[in-house]
Amino acid sequence: MIPKRLQVELISGTMEHSRRIGVHRYIDGQSKVDSDLLACETLIHLYSDSKKIASLLGTPCDLSALFIGHALAEGYGSFANAQITQEVTDSGSINLSIDQTITPGDSAERIVTSSCGACNGDGLDELTEGLPSFNGTHGRFSHEFIHEQLIQMKTNQTGFNETGGMHAAALWSPSSNTQYLSEDIGRHNAVDKAIGKALLDGESFDSQFLLLSGRCGWDIVAKAARAGIGTIVSIGACSTLAADTARLLGMRIFSFMKSHSNVGIGLHSHIENNNP
Repeated sequence: MIPKRLQVELISGTMEHSRRIGVHRYIDGQSKVDSDLLACETLIHLYSDSKKIASLLGTPCDLSALFIGHALAEGYGSFANAQITQEVTDSGSINLSIDQTITPGDSAERIVTSSCGACNGDGLDELTEGLPSFNGTHGRFSHEFIHEQLIQMKTNQTGFNETGGMHAAALWSPSSNTQYLSEDIGRHNAVDKAIGKALLDGESFDSQFLLLSGRCGWDIVAKAARAGIGTIVSIGACSTLAADTARLLGMRIFSFMKSHSNVGIGLHSHIENNNP
C-alpha cells in the first residue's frame, strides 16, 4: 500500500516529479548513508466510459495533458475540451478518467513502457499504414534559432537537472512564441504531455516543431504525424525507420542538433542558410 503521505500529495496534486530516498553513496573508496532525488514512476491507467484504454508507466505530473496528448498522438482524436478526473489507488497507481467516449478501435489495451511504442505491430508495412501525411506548411527557421530553442528546453529541464533520469519534449509555437515543455520518465509520455499542453492552450500544430532531449525513433514520428506536427528536432540520433517514415509522410527531422551542425532528413529538410 502506498504511504498515506504520498496518497495525500497525489490527491492534492502537489506531488513533484521527483522524490528523495535513502541511498548508500560510494565515492573514492568510501561508502556512506545519504539521500538522493529519484524520478517518480508509477502505473497510470487511462479510462473512458469505465473501460481501460491504456496503461502507462510514467511520472505523475501534468496528468490531464498526458491523457489529452496521448489520445491525439495515438490517433483517438482531439479531446481538448474534455474533463479529466484523477483517482489514486491504495497500491499507488493512478486512474485517469475522461468524460467523453474514446474508441480505441482494434488496439488491445496494454502497458506502454518507456521503450515500447509499436509492440502491437506485426510488420514494418503495418506500422506506416494509416499514418497521415503532413499537409501543412513547413516553417523556415535558421539553424541558430532552432538550436536556441533546444538550449532553452535543456535549461528548463528541472526534473532532469534534479534527478538525471527524465526525458524532455517541447513544442515551440510560432504564433504565440511559446515553448510547451514537459518531462517524464518515459520519452513517449513526455511527447504526449507536450502535445497535450499545447492542445489545451488552443494551439494548432501545422507550423510547430517538436524538440526531443534524446533520439528520434519511429514511435515519436508516428505520434507527431497523428498530431499534425511536421518537424522534429532531436539532440540524439534518428533511426532508419524514423527517417524512412518521415520521408514517406513529407515530414522532416533534424537530428544531432548542435550549435554549428545538424543532420537533416526528409523531403523538406532545408533550414534557411543551410541546405545540405
